[in-house]
Amino acid sequence: MSPLPLRLLKLLISFLLPLVLVVGSVRLLVTDQYLAFEYGKTDFPPDPFGFDQAQRLTYASANFEYVRESQPIDALANQQLNGSPLYNARELKHMRDVQNVYQSVWRLWQIALALVLVAGVALSWRRETRAALAAAIQWGGVISAALVAVVGLLAIIAWRLWFVAFHKIFFAAGTWMFNYSDTLIRLFPEKFWFDAAMTISGLTLIGGLLVALVGWRLRVRLQAASTNIQLSTPQP
Repeated sequence: MSPLPLRLLKLLISFLLPLVLVVGSVRLLVTDQYLAFEYGKTDFPPDPFGFDQAQRLTYASANFEYVRESQPIDALANQQLNGSPLYNARELKHMRDVQNVYQSVWRLWQIALALVLVAGVALSWRRETRAALAAAIQWGGVISAALVAVVGLLAIIAWRLWFVAFHKIFFAAGTWMFNYSDTLIRLFPEKFWFDAAMTISGLTLIGGLLVALVGWRLRVRLQAASTNIQLSTPQP
């Protein structure tokens, strides 16, 4: 393989692996299991307007399913509490935006994963390019761990600024702010999002370090195998 395609494949793997790990971590959190874990924490704030834990789990689960499964907005609009709609018009508009962002990012994840796998197969096909694959995996893990460590640290140091900046990137100004009495805030208070950011950071950090370790171990094995081949080759 010529140097340019080899370099491009290495860069593709190294810089797409962080996306694969981060979005994969997000996917793990958009589940009933994570909701139960989060709501079950002793320091998770109760709803001051009356939702008990069972109600929160039920409504939040339906909310996650709407986003995750790309359901029509009626899945949320038809929900009622005491004869009144559970969500107001502004909340429904925001949830449409959330679903669009999530589905776009999820499709991007699928493309990134496919590209990483194709590039990995291409580099593993020949013995002489396998060292490049190991290096790409190692660097992809290192970049993932370093990036998420910085982002997670910024979230801890300046949570409010981080939270606002995140929403400004993905949503139009003013569309993501609600009253404390609105359903979305009652289901997902700020504590929920801080914990989610820390959990995603932690999962990605661990994943990145494990991927880096796999890449490093693979490089060591390939170098050892190359040395053994050279030593066993008869010299003229």
